Amino acid sequence: MVRIFSGFVGLSLLVTGCSGPRTAASARPFPEPKPYVRITNTDSNRLQLQIAAREFLPPRRGEPVVWLAGVSHIGESNYYAALQSQLDEQTLVLFEGVGAPDRQSSTENDKKAAPSKSASANSIDNGGDRGSLQSAMASALGLVFQLEAIDYRRDNFRNSDLSLTQMRQLIAEQETGSGKPGASESFEDLLTLMQGNSWLDSLIQLALRFLGTNPKFQALGRLALIDLLGQIQGDPSRLEGLPPDLKQLLEVLLQRRNEKVITDLKSELPQIGRNGSIAIFFGTGHMPDLEKRLRRDLKYRPKRDLWFTAFGVDLVKSKISPSERALIDDFIKWQVKEH
Repeated sequence: MVRIFSGFVGLSLLVTGCSGPRTAASARPFPEPKPYVRITNTDSNRLQLQIAAREFLPPRRGEPVVWLAGVSHIGESNYYAALQSQLDEQTLVLFEGVGAPDRQSSTENDKKAAPSKSASANSIDNGGDRGSLQSAMASALGLVFQLEAIDYRRDNFRNSDLSLTQMRQLIAEQETGSGKPGASESFEDLLTLMQGNSWLDSLIQLALRFLGTNPKFQALGRLALIDLLGQIQGDPSRLEGLPPDLKQLLEVLLQRRNEKVITDLKSELPQIGRNGSIAIFFGTGHMPDLEKRLRRDLKYRPKRDLWFTAFGVDLVKSKISPSERALIDDFIKWQVKEH
C-alpha cells in the first residue's frame, strides 16, 4: 500500500503542472497570491479538492478582463463540464500543451490547434501507444483525464505553450549557463516515463490497475492526492530537498513557459477590446507566478474567485477509519518533507 502511495506522490507533480523557485521576499512588489487550491469539508464525511479561476480587472476601462483558470489534470466529469462552460464564455482561451509541433504563434493553424491525447495538457506527456500515464491514474481513481474531458476544438481556444524542441533548447542553455548538468537528463527520463516506454511505467501501470479494482484503495488514493495537493498548494517547489537538476528543470517548466503565455497575452490584449475576456488555462502550479507577472507587468488587479470542485472522497461511504486517515496524513507530510 505504501508503494502505491509513493507512486501518487511522484505522479501528482505531473498532474498539477510544474512550478519553480519562489521569489525572495525582498523582491516581491505585491503580496503573495492567494492560493489557487483549497480543501473543503462540506460535512463531517466528505473532503473535496477545489481549484480557483481568478478574475483580474484591467488598469484602464475598455480593456479586456483576464481569468487565470487553474486546472487539475484529473478530476470528475462534472468538474470539467463546469470548466468547459466557464471557458466557452471567454473571448479567447490560451491553453497549455507542449506536445504540439513548432509553429509560428501568429498563424491561424496555431490559434486553432488543440492537443491530441498524445500531447499532454500538463505539457510533458507526449503520448505513446500504451496510453497516458495520467489517464491510467485517473481511471484508477474513478476519475477522468483532462484531455479526454475538455473540448479543445473550440474556436476561441489557442495553444500558447512551448514545443518540445524549444523546451530542450532552453534546458540545455540553462545547463550551459549554470555549469550544472542533469536537468536535460531528468527531462528526458520524465518524457520516457510519461510516454510509457520504461519498465517503471509498466510497474506503475500495474499498480494503478490493481488500485482501480478495489473501492477502498481507490478512496485512499483520492484521499492521499487531496492531502498532497493541499500540502503543497499545487506547487512542487514546496517540496523540500529537491536536487539541483530538478530545481533547474522546474524553473524552465514554469518560468519559461509562463513567459511565453504572457507574451502571447500582451499581443492579444489590443485585439480583444472592450467587453472582451481572455482566460489562461494552465495547471495550478503555474498560477502564482502568472498572477505576479499579470499584476507587475500589466497592472491587472484581482477581483473575484470562482471555485470548482475537482474531486472528493466520502470517508464514511468509503469506510475510511480515523486511524487510516491519520496514517495517510502522516505519510503525505513525510513525503513532502523528504522530496
